[in-house]
Amino acid sequence: MKRKLLIAIITVITFTACNTETKRKEPIKIENTEQVEKNDEIEKAFTKFKSFYAELIRFKNDADFKQLGFGKNSEYSKWFEKVNKFKKNPDSKFLIKKGVLIEELEQLGIAYVVSEGKETEVTKVFNKIFSDAISYKPIQDKKPTSSGNINYDRMKSDYELFGKWTIANTIVKQSYPYEIYKKENEYVGIKLNNFKIEGLSKKGTDYYVNGNKHGEFYRIDKNLKMVLFDKDGDLTNTGYKATKTAKI
Repeated sequence: MKRKLLIAIITVITFTACNTETKRKEPIKIENTEQVEKNDEIEKAFTKFKSFYAELIRFKNDADFKQLGFGKNSEYSKWFEKVNKFKKNPDSKFLIKKGVLIEELEQLGIAYVVSEGKETEVTKVFNKIFSDAISYKPIQDKKPTSSGNINYDRMKSDYELFGKWTIANTIVKQSYPYEIYKKENEYVGIKLNNFKIEGLSKKGTDYYVNGNKHGEFYRIDKNLKMVLFDKDGDLTNTGYKATKTAKI
């Protein structure tokens, strides 16, 4: 009788232990499954991004694209609509894991409309970001100091700093940091309040903003003193003032 009771107790304990062990392992299996699913979503989003990018590179030099861009009567408006639709899809946020953003691809498309398919300082920056991400090229071994903006961080690593300023408008009482970077004969400016990148064409001491309809440019002397202009002249009287903060 005692042996039967002992066997029954051992059986109950063994069953309970096995059941507990099974329950203990379940979260690990679920967690691994979730990670695999997340990786799949990242790869799916990146595959779609690469498809959009390859399509843009194929048609950017087409004569119709140079003439019509993404206008309503243009066949290329469908590309812009697809990219814009994917931008609203939560899955597009997975692209940050690959070092790119769908908004950057949209900006590249617009840059090609402005330049009529030609390469500019801005398109070169975006194309390098995308090609590095697609080829899985390591950035650098040094400790990264991230600003939270991929374009800006990549530009700092690929270009040499030319100068830093604070541009203010004393009338509306607003200001923002502005930096210019260079690589050989290429100049790129960036407004740090919104991380907007603009290609610059250097003519003497004047640095013209490419594609700007107001003809805006920066006049910078050898001491990096900056004065802002547009096609109508000096913008000092309209409240704009640039103060140098750093130089190389």
